[in-house]
Amino acid sequence: MKREKNTEAGFAYIDVMVAILILMVGMLGMVAAMTASLRRTFETEQQLIAKQFVQSTVESIFAARDIQRNGGAIRGWDSIGNVGQNIVGGTPQGIFLTGLTPIRVDAGPDGVIGTSDDSCAAPTACPSGTGVPNSSTILTGYERQIAIVDVDDPERPSPVYAIKRRNITVTVRYRVGQTFRQETTSTVIADLLSQ
Repeated sequence: MKREKNTEAGFAYIDVMVAILILMVGMLGMVAAMTASLRRTFETEQQLIAKQFVQSTVESIFAARDIQRNGGAIRGWDSIGNVGQNIVGGTPQGIFLTGLTPIRVDAGPDGVIGTSDDSCAAPTACPSGTGVPNSSTILTGYERQIAIVDVDDPERPSPVYAIKRRNITVTVRYRVGQTFRQETTSTVIADLLSQ
């Protein structure tokens, strides 16, 4: 009686290579998913920071409406406008800069975000009307734009009646990788203090 020899005594190299290939595909998929998750986490963080900048800018504009300083740059309702707007007595009263401007850590000596003492494009200190320059750090990767437009009241048309409402649009543009994204908020502000 002859015995048959078993020719398969273990794994072949091809079996090992196929198993390694399957493991590599699984591992690469997992690494790609983790990378995408980390990238999305970073994008979400940048988006939340941009939303906070937008919200704090709107709050600062509302605060500027309620501030009335004698002899200062902030004159309450008349100051709520972009530079060159809101002409009172032949002089523009708007204090908020137009176009995309850098965002600094500090609001500057006037305490209002988006004015010339905290949004100058120069990497050096921003000059201010108080003589104390704002030398706080520019936040790289973020830019802010403030647009303020008068809203006519059909029941009280201008120029017969003074403007009592303005539309504020604040946009913060931020960089994520090589692309720009932006967060925008738009609201209406009203002059509640004057008659």
